[in-house]
Amino acid sequence: MKMENLIRVRILLLLLVVSSALFLGSCKKDATIVAGDKTALTAAIASADALSAAATSTDYPQTDITTYQATLATVKTAAAPTLTQAQIDNLVIQLNAAMTLLKTKAFAYIDESLYLNAGWHFDEGTGTTATSYAAGKQVATFKGGNKVILGTAAVAAPTWVAGVKGGNAIHVNGGAHLEAPYTTSFLPVNLTISVWVKPDSLYENNYIVSQNFWQGYKLQTQGGGKPFFTYKTSTGAVIDADNETDSSIKKNVWNHIVVSVNATTQEEKIYVDGTLTKTWTNANKGIGPLIQVLAAPAAQPFIIGCVATDDELANDAVVGWMAWTTATNFGYFMGAIDELKIYNIALSDGQVSKLYNDEKP
Repeated sequence: MKMENLIRVRILLLLLVVSSALFLGSCKKDATIVAGDKTALTAAIASADALSAAATSTDYPQTDITTYQATLATVKTAAAPTLTQAQIDNLVIQLNAAMTLLKTKAFAYIDESLYLNAGWHFDEGTGTTATSYAAGKQVATFKGGNKVILGTAAVAAPTWVAGVKGGNAIHVNGGAHLEAPYTTSFLPVNLTISVWVKPDSLYENNYIVSQNFWQGYKLQTQGGGKPFFTYKTSTGAVIDADNETDSSIKKNVWNHIVVSVNATTQEEKIYVDGTLTKTWTNANKGIGPLIQVLAAPAAQPFIIGCVATDDELANDAVVGWMAWTTATNFGYFMGAIDELKIYNIALSDGQVSKLYNDEKP
C-alpha cells in the first residue's frame, strides 16, 4: 500500500510539472510583443537613403558603397515587422554605424581625430565662453574692445547670433573678441585655417584670427573683399599674401575662407567658397615653413575677431603699437564668425571642397 501511495505521489508530481510547463508554454505563445517607437528608426532610414542616393564612385570606393547599401537593405527588411524598443534601438545603432563608416571612406574625408588641432562650432548660444570640440578643448573667452584706443566706440563683448547652417555663431564689432590661452596646437608645422564669416562691412583691417599678429600669423579681409593672410616663416621672413581677386568676400552674406600653408611643398593656398583662388609658392612669394617659436612678444593668446590683446597693445616697449595705432587703423572684425577650425595639415583641394559642401547653408 505504501508503495502504491508513493507511486501515486510521484505521478501527481510529474503531472504537476508537465501541466506547469504546458501552462507556461502557452503563456509564452500568447504573449504579445510590446511595439516600440519607430520614429528614430524611420528618420535614420531616411538619412541613410539620402546618403545612399548621393554616394557615387566619384566620392567613394564602389565596394564600400555596395557594402553600405547591403546593410541598409538588411536593416529595412528587419524594420518591417512589429519590433520591441530594444530591437528598434539596435537597428538605429547599426544604421548610424554604417553611415559613419561610409563617410570615413570618402576620398576627401578629413579625420578630425588626427588632424583637427582646434575647432569651434560656436553653438553654445549663451554664456561668455566658447569651447573647442577638438581633443584640446580650448576655451575661448569673451573680451571687450580696447577702451584706450577706441574710447566710447569699444564694444563690451561679443554676442550670439544665428549660425551659417543652423545653430549659433558669434558677432563681434568695436574690438570685442575672444581669447584662448596659447598652446602649441595653434602653431602646427603644416597649417590650415577654415572659417565662415559674414562681414557687416568690408575694410582694410577686418581681422578674423590672430596668433601674435604678423610675428606668428593673422587672417583678415581687405577693403576690396580679398582674403589676406600674413605669417612669419621659420627663417624670420614675414609673408603678406592675398588672393588677388577683388570682391571674393561679400558683406552681409556667409563666405567660406580657407588658407593653408604646406611646409613640404612650400605653398600657400587661398580658397573661397570651396574653390582654390590663389596658390603662392616659394618661387613667387618666398613661401616657407611656419615659425615654431614665438618671440617679441612671446606666445600670446589665440585671438578670434581682433588683432591683439590689451596686454599686447599696452606692451609698447616690445611691439611699438601705441606709436601708430589709432581708432581708425586698429584691426578688428565687424560681423559674424562661425565654424572656425585649425588643422595640422594642409588640406587638399578635394578636402576643402567637401568641407565647404558639408557646411554651406
